[in-house]
Amino acid sequence: MIFTAENISKSYGDLAVLEDLSFQVDQNEILAILGPSGVGKSTLLKCIVQLEKQDQGTFNLDGQKLTDENRTKVGLVFQSSSLFQHRHVLDNLLMAPTYHKLYKEKELLEKAEGYLREFGLLDKKYMYPSSLSGGQKQRIAIIRALLMKPRLLCFDEPTSSLDQDNKALLADILFDIKKDHAILLVSHDEEFVKKVADKSIILGSSL
Repeated sequence: MIFTAENISKSYGDLAVLEDLSFQVDQNEILAILGPSGVGKSTLLKCIVQLEKQDQGTFNLDGQKLTDENRTKVGLVFQSSSLFQHRHVLDNLLMAPTYHKLYKEKELLEKAEGYLREFGLLDKKYMYPSSLSGGQKQRIAIIRALLMKPRLLCFDEPTSSLDQDNKALLADILFDIKKDHAILLVSHDEEFVKKVADKSIILGSSL
């Protein structure tokens, strides 16, 4: 067991978005959470990474409650990639690990360039996000998350702006990542989920 959500509830005023939701994600596993827009999928991810606070329930990572101290062990790849537009690719990758002092300087640079090479993007390291395709920006965002050494990696609607070729590439990347991580995938793309997920949860319209 690596990550658990226990009795998670979240409301906005009188609107209950998440109600008593529990699940677990194991090492080397992809768990998909499916459902149409408005059922709380993205809200769940925001609560996990503490961009928002759940009203009830707890998240646990490796048997410990998820707090500010260990939240960097959970990575989130946003739907929009959320890269800093005024910084080139390499700067985008180095900023957070440098701030959190996760590597020595030389080691971090080698690690970042290694991922860029593996993802076929080494020649893009000094380019700015505006010059990249949607698929390239997403891969950069994935590398940025991986450099934070997460135990759990979360994806918010990762196929929303991808064509079929990039979806196939993303599937290969997810299969590779799960060799060393647990993955939580939030999506409305049932066809993609069937290809990559080990198990899935469907959030209903009443949530």
